Amino acid sequence: MAELSETIDRKPKRSRRKKRRDRTRRAPVGAAPGTLISDPDAHQPRLTLRVLGEDGRHEVHDDIALADLDRLGRGWSKMWLDCTGLAQAELVEEIGQRFGFHPLALEDVLNVGQRPKTEFHDDHLFVILPMLDGQNERGREQVAIFFSQTFVITFQERPGDVFDPVRRRIDAGGKRLFDRGADYLAYALIDAIVDGYFPLLETRSEEIDRLEDDVLDYAEQEQLTRMYEMRREVRHLLQLLWPLRDAVAALVRTESEILSDDTQRFLNDTQDHAIQLLEMSETHRDTLTGLIELHMSLASARTNEVVNLLTIVSTIFIPLGFLAGLWGMNFNPETSPWNMPELSLYFGYPTALGLMLIIALGLIWYFRRKGWLGRD
Repeated sequence: MAELSETIDRKPKRSRRKKRRDRTRRAPVGAAPGTLISDPDAHQPRLTLRVLGEDGRHEVHDDIALADLDRLGRGWSKMWLDCTGLAQAELVEEIGQRFGFHPLALEDVLNVGQRPKTEFHDDHLFVILPMLDGQNERGREQVAIFFSQTFVITFQERPGDVFDPVRRRIDAGGKRLFDRGADYLAYALIDAIVDGYFPLLETRSEEIDRLEDDVLDYAEQEQLTRMYEMRREVRHLLQLLWPLRDAVAALVRTESEILSDDTQRFLNDTQDHAIQLLEMSETHRDTLTGLIELHMSLASARTNEVVNLLTIVSTIFIPLGFLAGLWGMNFNPETSPWNMPELSLYFGYPTALGLMLIIALGLIWYFRRKGWLGRD
């Protein structure tokens, strides 16, 4: 029993692929619209304030009292308040009340997994976009952006984002970020989110090219499994990119005074990037579908080759088996001249082997002439 137990323990365990399922936290059934409920497993919030103006910039990390925002922002043309972590619904509600955000918009902030969208309010705009904080689709999180002509408020699920290029431009004193309004800063953040998808899609393009070469070289079952996984990931990504494109397009088409004409021209370039991402993903989906069909065709062709070879081998041995069975019936030629007189031949054994060899070679020559074994 001990040996059996050791054998069982040594058996490799089948790995189970964990599927990522996006769960949207919602208020209890029957709750009033705009009810704010935070996820107890969410990250604790961390506030970062950046204020910009003609005299430069200033940053405040942590320990920010919302009551001091007016004082901290006094004398600066615009501010960016970044809230990373959504574990405290009270903090999100307090921020919303201070800036006049609609309760339904705040509910969407806490209920992560929302569809990308753009909402227009009298004194601000509200955008929800999915963000990739790495070259892996599983590293996706929701980002909510409120902005007007004087402020930008962002809510993220957890630390880690694609805003470092924007922060570096602020630290370097980028002229556009300082001279233009907060709507341009919001554009820069939205553009960074959209451009954050390109590394993932470029990496996926390279992986698809490698898979195509491997499939053409030799088709294996592991390749088919990986292609199905990738196609599922691409299909899930397309479900994000379609509404993301529409959300950016809504900003381009709006006539809101919050967005200047100059910023809308920049957003038009971001819309082009979103369309390019969508086209790349659709190309990946079509390519993977074609590779799956190619893989199945190659596997079927290889199976047919094996079946053809076995059929040919069986066909060659059918007459040989018939002769061996015929001469193996052990009739006695001394009893009657009709009882296999060839069994008494002096060279009967080599004659039988030679006849079998001639039949086998003749069949091989015939199959090759017909093209069943290939042609010279």
